[in-house]
Amino acid sequence: MDSGQTMQMLGSLLLGLVLGAGGVFAWLSRRMKLEHQRVLHVEQARQQMSQQVTQARKQIEQLQRDCHELRLAVRPAPRPAPAPEPLQDPAEAARLYAESKLNPQATKARPQAFKDTVVLKRTE
Repeated sequence: MDSGQTMQMLGSLLLGLVLGAGGVFAWLSRRMKLEHQRVLHVEQARQQMSQQVTQARKQIEQLQRDCHELRLAVRPAPRPAPAPEPLQDPAEAARLYAESKLNPQATKARPQAFKDTVVLKRTE
């Protein structure tokens, strides 16, 4: 091989490498551009979701305030505590107990069983 052929081979190899590198660069730059667009789209979606979350939290806070106001409006008025009953004198309690033992309550008349079948006397 002479130097002309070697130079031609080196030149074609160099040209092939340059064209290959240019092709790879174009292909990678296009992919990077697509990935960059995807990242921007995801970032915009994230910001939009962040705004929606903020709005939702504000709405929840407003609803909680409204519910609290409604609970206060509907809540019944506090009832006054019943007055404590006065303590009974132990002597009076003993007297009432003794009277109840001495004078028992009259027994209640119990209903008569089979009331409808009782034979009635004829009056003639």
